[in-house]
Amino acid sequence: MTRFTSISILVFGISLLYACTNNECIPTNKDFKEALSKKEELIELNIQNSDIACLPREIAELKNLRLILLKSNLLTELPHEIGKLKKLERISLMDNNISHLPLSIGNLKNLNHLDLDINKLKSLPPSIGMLDAVTYFNLNENNLAKLPSEIGDMNSLEELYLLGNKTLEVKDLCFKIRKSKRLRKLYLSEIDMKILPKEIGLVTGLKELFLSSNKLKSLPTEIIQLKKLEYLNLGNNPQLDWTTSIRILSKMKSLKELYIGENQLKHFPSNFILLAEIDKIHILNNEISKEEIDEMRKLMPNTTILIEGFTQR
Repeated sequence: MTRFTSISILVFGISLLYACTNNECIPTNKDFKEALSKKEELIELNIQNSDIACLPREIAELKNLRLILLKSNLLTELPHEIGKLKKLERISLMDNNISHLPLSIGNLKNLNHLDLDINKLKSLPPSIGMLDAVTYFNLNENNLAKLPSEIGDMNSLEELYLLGNKTLEVKDLCFKIRKSKRLRKLYLSEIDMKILPKEIGLVTGLKELFLSSNKLKSLPTEIIQLKKLEYLNLGNNPQLDWTTSIRILSKMKSLKELYIGENQLKHFPSNFILLAEIDKIHILNNEISKEEIDEMRKLMPNTTILIEGFTQR
């Protein structure tokens, strides 16, 4: 029976150099070469903060690899051969320079966690829809304007992160993910969104929605269609029409927690008491006086009004 080995190669602050000749990536670092020599024994590859610029095609020989952690390197792409790692369950490529993914990414049928946070992606291949097992998909801080229609075919997707994609077309996104029945968490913060499209009401399975640090002025009444929504983050949207927004939010009977911190509020909106059915409301980093907060707590005894705790991002 083959004995598998879990090897973490942590190289912090030390350059991992490659000789790249004729589009071939040849690793010269002895530790990485040793990892490649393990072949079918290796199940975990962890190389972070190491100036890696490319991955060799020989990575396909790591047949039993389940985990790849390549955070904070200099990767611009992945080799096509990565699609041969059929047992791969998790990939973390946070903080690289990746501009595109190979079509073969869709062959990773056991992949459940895909982290591409802080890269340079402008598009995704349609084969992304073949990743039936992915539950967590992090695309924060890329350059994505549109996602392929096939994003709606990711049948196990539960968490989708799109923070910081400044040109993202949210209306198009909502239409494409409307059939994602398992999608529970959607992160649309810091994308300079001025209007939340009414199509948000199509994504009916959502339980958590993050809209912080945008330029929203209003909420569409269609948000009421999110019958399962329990948490909503509206932090740092100081231009929001709070009177109208509160009237809409009061009709969302499933809502249990609301974040409205960092909104430059000097007083509670006049109809704030309409939110008395919500369990927790975070108002930290506003300018409301302690006296006014204490008075509102008396008027809303079943609601916990928090003035400290986590920040909106």
